[in-house]
Parts: sequence; C-alpha cells; structure tokens
Amino acid sequence: MKSSKLLVIFLLSFFCVACMRLPDQHLKGLSGGSLRLLHKGQDPKTFNPWIASDSTSSSFAGILYEGLITFDPDTDEPLPHLAEKFLIQEGGKKITIKLRDDILWSDGKPISADDVLFTWQTLIRDGVATSSLKDILEIDGKFPELKKIDDKTVEFRTIKVFAPFLRTLAIEIAPKHDIEKYFLDHGAKSFQEKQNLFNNYLNVHTKPSSIVSSGAFKLKSIRHGERIIFQKNPLYFKTDKSGRKLPYLDQIIYSYVQDPSAEIFRFFAGDALTMGVTPSNAALVKSLETKYSYKLYDLGPSGGTNFVWFNMSKNVPEPKYSWFNNKYFRRAISYALDRESIVNNVFQGMGTPLFTAESLRSPYLHPTLKSGYKQDLKRARELLRASGFSYKKINGEDVLFDQKGNRVEFDLFTNAGNTERELIGVIVVSNLKALGIKANFKLLEFNNFVGRLMQGKDYDAGIMGLTGDNEPNNGANVWKSNGRLHLFDIKSSQDQPLVRDWEKEIDEIFSEGVQHMDFQSRKKYYDRFQEIIAEENPLIYLASPNSLSAISYKIIDVKPTKYGGLIPYLSEVKLEGLDFGGKLVR
Repeated sequence: MKSSKLLVIFLLSFFCVACMRLPDQHLKGLSGGSLRLLHKGQDPKTFNPWIASDSTSSSFAGILYEGLITFDPDTDEPLPHLAEKFLIQEGGKKITIKLRDDILWSDGKPISADDVLFTWQTLIRDGVATSSLKDILEIDGKFPELKKIDDKTVEFRTIKVFAPFLRTLAIEIAPKHDIEKYFLDHGAKSFQEKQNLFNNYLNVHTKPSSIVSSGAFKLKSIRHGERIIFQKNPLYFKTDKSGRKLPYLDQIIYSYVQDPSAEIFRFFAGDALTMGVTPSNAALVKSLETKYSYKLYDLGPSGGTNFVWFNMSKNVPEPKYSWFNNKYFRRAISYALDRESIVNNVFQGMGTPLFTAESLRSPYLHPTLKSGYKQDLKRARELLRASGFSYKKINGEDVLFDQKGNRVEFDLFTNAGNTERELIGVIVVSNLKALGIKANFKLLEFNNFVGRLMQGKDYDAGIMGLTGDNEPNNGANVWKSNGRLHLFDIKSSQDQPLVRDWEKEIDEIFSEGVQHMDFQSRKKYYDRFQEIIAEENPLIYLASPNSLSAISYKIIDVKPTKYGGLIPYLSEVKLEGLDFGGKLVR
C-alpha cells in the first residue's frame, strides 16, 4: 500500500550540506533541495513492483509507481489517488473507477484505463508477473472481472462482496505501452517468453533514463553498494493547497549503511536528520534533543504483534502434545506472564501490554479485551490444578508435574540476534519458573527457526512477532485452519488434519467477515474472533513497543498521524531553507 511504503522514511536518515543562511522570512515553503537518507542494507533486487518479493525492492519500487487509491494517514480510509473518484455499487460487488484527467507517465503519455486492465489482467491474472498477487486477489478461486467503460473509466466486479478488495486497488499501475515495447524490442511473443523477460524488466542495471514511471520521483542513478538517487518527476500530478506542484524536493539520495549501530552515530554527527529509534535508545536520544536540534516523537503502540506460542501439532510427542493442547494450561501460562515487566525492562517503559490478535492501534481492536489483566500466579496455579497438574517440592522449590508424573519441561526457541526477543525470552523463562515449569531457552539462526515452525516439527514453543495492518483479513493466512502461517498447528497434507471446533468458528468468521462492507457489521465478526483467541490462547500475546522517530528541525511541516507516521507522503517533504544551488542551509 502506498502510504505504508512511504513509512520507510522513518527508518532512514539524511545528511545535509551547510552553507550561508537565508533570512528567516525565506525559510518556509521553498521548493527544491536534496534530501539525503540512509538505507540499511544492500541493493534492491529489482525496481519492478509487480514481482518484488523483498521489502527493500518493494520500498524503492513503490517510490516510482502509484496506485489507484491511497490511504488517509489519520483515519486509514481509502482515498482516490490516480483515480479521481471511485463508486461502490451492488453492495460492494462492483466498484467503478474514474481516472484523473491530469495523470501522465514520466515520458508524457497519459495514464489510461488500458494501463489498468493491462496491469490487472495481463500481468497479474494471466501471470506474466510471477508473484503471489494473483492468489491475494482471487475470491473463492475467481479473479475479479474488469471492464473498460472508456479511456478513463474501469469497472471492477467480484463474484461476491469482499470488503478488503477496495484496499487492493492500491496496487501499482503499470505502463502498458512501455512494457509492450520492451517485449517487442526483445522479440518476446509467447507467454513463456514474456514471463521470463518480465522478470528482467526494471532490473537494477536498467538505464535510469529509460524507466517510464508515475511516482513523484524518477530514478536518476544507482551506484551499486553505495547509493541510489531519485530526482523530481516534473509531470507528477499532485499539487499542494496553494496549487504549487509537488514534490517540493529536487532529489532524494539514499546512501547505504551496513552496520545498524552506525545510524545513531551518523544522526548525532549531523549526517542524518531522521532516525527510527528503538525503546532501548530512547532515553539517550531524548536527553540530547536540545544539543542536536531535533525532536523525538512517540506515536504510541506499533502496528505489529509479538507473542509466545506452543506447537499444538501432531508432530509433538506425548506428554507435551497433551499439555500444549490443554486450553487451561495455555491460559495459565498467559496469567503467569509479567507483561508489565516486558514493557518496563525490554521496552524501557515505552510500550503497552498486548492481549489480542489485533494491534493496539487497529480500528478493529476489541474494546474490553484490550486492557487484559495483570500477572496472577495464584490464578495460574488454580487453572493448572483444576486440569490435573500438581506440585512437588524439590530442593525447596515447587515443581509442576502432570497427572502421569511427568515433570513439565519444554524447549522455548527464538531467533538469535533479535535483542528484544532474547530479553523477552529471559523474562518468560523466569515467569514460568515461578509457576514450577522448566523452559529451556534456545536461540536459533533465523532461517533454521522459520524452517522448523513452517514444518511444525522439531520445536516445542517459540517467541516471535508479526507485522500487521488495519485489515483483519490480511491475517487469514495465520488464522484460517489451512493457512500457510497457522503457526500453532501447521496442517500437514499427509494425514487427516485435526481442526478444532474453535478453529472451525474462526474459519467461518473469516469467510463471513469479508462479506460486509459496513465497518460496524464487520467489526462484530472480528470482535468475536478476538474473544475466541482470548479464550483459547493459541498465540499468547505479550506487549507492543511504541513507534519512535527522531526528526531534525531542519525538516519542516512534520505532522504526527495515527497510521501514516510523521511524514506520510514523501512528495510533501520540505527542507528548512535553500540557497540558489539547492543546498540545505542552517
């Protein structure tokens, strides 16, 4: 989604060149200048957004191309973008898009209905673009039907009401004329030839001046392993409230940094003017605001979730299988966890306990479940005793045993190198020890960890997190019983999978919830979904860190928003002041 892609600015920082200062009355509202940002990582694999499978490629490609809609950073409501307007009809099964008259490709050709149909039908539906987009867009196995009404009007139709569909209209639109010329120039005629060739379209060695794009910035140059430069697209359609053309900036320069710890030093040295801040660094960053002329913004809980969970699949041997599939055992674990300690010691007080599958900033957050409960070891022990567990004194400590005399002990995994999860693991192990449970905390290389959990084998329990957005159905791959990320019980096709009654109800909720366009009608379904998760605890939620950003006063018109961060649209970034050479002035 376009707004989420632009949030990359908050994880980056930039360098400015000092020069003479202009009089104060000339410092506001100027156009021009270079915004220098830091990119943590390597080159993107491609600038082709229709095949991009990694976040770096998606972020940079998202600068070059626009979708039909975008999202309000304050409310997350869909807004027209390349579309002038959209009309929802037939209860949501039909959406008519009217394109703006002033939208142009960077080569001057108009963006038309033909480009929309080519993107959705040729690239995505027919599979010229090899990606998972088609799977996301199919509803009950059927791809939406598209119809061209005229050069500026397209009709989308689905086989049934599917409320999340409107949000998918943020998918970037492709330049039909340029891609067809690319196929022709390379002699691609068959489907297979076109598919193979499209994987090379907009690769990182493509001549920047040849790229036909629609975003606020065009690709100017790339120096592999060092930097990427984007320059202003003079044909971009957006204007500010006074009618002045956007973007304000002349160019954006992303310089690479490999060491994550280097960003904070570059920031304090003045080489970076914006920086994402972890809770562990927040106190230091806050204490130096005045000295280095920036402000630390706290936007409240992040949109992601983190949790501990048990492997409830048939791959787990007894007696662990029985423990992990006992909902009172899982509920006891939830009561034993000290979420306040996680907030205070891992997130340095800049976080909030989490109890639901919806993030704390989601509009679908259950109003009564969001507050949860405090750690209660007494209640946890009562639940365990009521379900057949008992305690024995060993070396003066209470140790938990099951009905058959097995000591309750299991392995708890997370990925090595994630400091926050490692610290959370230490707290969880301590909490479980207070409950008489021995948890052996083990760190695994990330791919090893993911490989185990995706197979549902060779692990007992884990700690991890998932990113999220404000569309509950985007979590269907986690919560549907046959979902690829149904973490607590990856269903195997080799045997008859167990689908619990409460899993069946969740399946029904996710099938029914998407058939209601009205927010309040949909929310009833997802409230019930959260109630089931709170009752069954297949994933036991922990806490959410706050979203923190430090931004220099040399970036002006910073505005905190609930969903779009501090600078939701890159095209609207302005610098404090400019000289005639387009350099930032102090």
